[in-house]
Amino acid sequence: MNAPDPSARRRLVLGGLALPLLAACGGGDDDDKGTTVLRTLNLTSDLPSLELDVEDVRRFQGVAADAISAAQSFEAETYTLKVRRSGSETALYSADHQLSKDTAYTAVIWGRESSLRLATLPESESIDDVSSGNARVRFYNATVDSGALDIYVGNASTALDEATPTQGALTPGGLSSWRDVTAGTWRLRVTGNADTGDLRLDIPEVRLGDRTHVTVILTAGPGGVLVHGVTLVQQGALTVSKNSKARVRVVAGVEGQGAVGVSFGGQTIAGSLRSPSVGPYALVDTGQQSLAMRVGGAEVLRRTESLLPGGDYTLLAYGGGASAPRMAVIADDNRLPSNTGTRCKIRLVHGAEAQGSATLALDYAVSASDVPLGQASVFSSVLAANSVRVDVTSANASQELYTATEVKLTAGGVYTVFLLGGNSTPAGVVRRDR
Repeated sequence: MNAPDPSARRRLVLGGLALPLLAACGGGDDDDKGTTVLRTLNLTSDLPSLELDVEDVRRFQGVAADAISAAQSFEAETYTLKVRRSGSETALYSADHQLSKDTAYTAVIWGRESSLRLATLPESESIDDVSSGNARVRFYNATVDSGALDIYVGNASTALDEATPTQGALTPGGLSSWRDVTAGTWRLRVTGNADTGDLRLDIPEVRLGDRTHVTVILTAGPGGVLVHGVTLVQQGALTVSKNSKARVRVVAGVEGQGAVGVSFGGQTIAGSLRSPSVGPYALVDTGQQSLAMRVGGAEVLRRTESLLPGGDYTLLAYGGGASAPRMAVIADDNRLPSNTGTRCKIRLVHGAEAQGSATLALDYAVSASDVPLGQASVFSSVLAANSVRVDVTSANASQELYTATEVKLTAGGVYTVFLLGGNSTPAGVVRRDR
């Protein structure tokens, strides 16, 4: 169907009464177009409340994050849909969407405020060809940064290594076809593509009712790697299942090559990590948890920390020279760069005591400056290159604290340069985090 002339009359139909959307539109009526139904789902990462305009008329207002609006009926037509932050007149998204007659849709709005996406998912599948005892399910990857994902729907006790994905390699922005599964309550797990050890989401119970159509939508966690889950019954209820986990890693930079042990919520993250070194990410429970740090087997710190569901974190252990060993909890933004074809992201984390604020330069151009001890710089977006000189300097030192030449920075990569204590002189580590 071709897009109509924007001056054509477009009408909202409520309770059988046709009301003009825009009095100034003009044009003739066409009573044979039929009607369509639309509701709005806010799955954005940073819009606590949004509004959706239909042809510059605000029809959906105050749609909270992780909430769905009531449905409204319209004349079937191609409409310009615009998304705004609640209370703002600035359109964050604007595009034409065709809404066909005799079809219900959910406008799924997702992504970051700076680059919103909107998908009109049709929800008018017939149950006539769904056998009794079955449900029909499809999957939508409403993320930009997750990469391709495998999705498993099955018994809670089945090991992932022994299971076959219900849906494999679902790419960002991808919508799968419908497939039949046995109705019931199942465990839903999501992993990175072809990597059962890369667990991104684990929902213990997902209900798939008899002869129902259910869309499982995956949304981004704040760290860019883990995902959240949403189940949407066709023209029915919404269930939001936030990730119960976060990813954390321990980075040891305690002076005197101190061996660092860390536990979070009673779970050991590092048993004895010798400084200077960078540990791998591990999954931990979120919410208020007890954080404990040991150096050389002796507990030197215990406090309560709270991690966000789906977040990535670095636990930086440093000090132990002029001051007692300390720990900084640093949120990691492992979302991909906006241009994965030519650019990458890089930052500096400063964990070397007695060096003053640190500065990071790439090929002699400053990327991050005056980063205090125990903190991370913001990420810089830089052009990818096969051979880059990396320097970390300080105003307190007459020479570079760390230099590496011929460092490869790959397009689409996320990098951290660590400056760490532990040895007699500061140690530098360039680590690709994604």
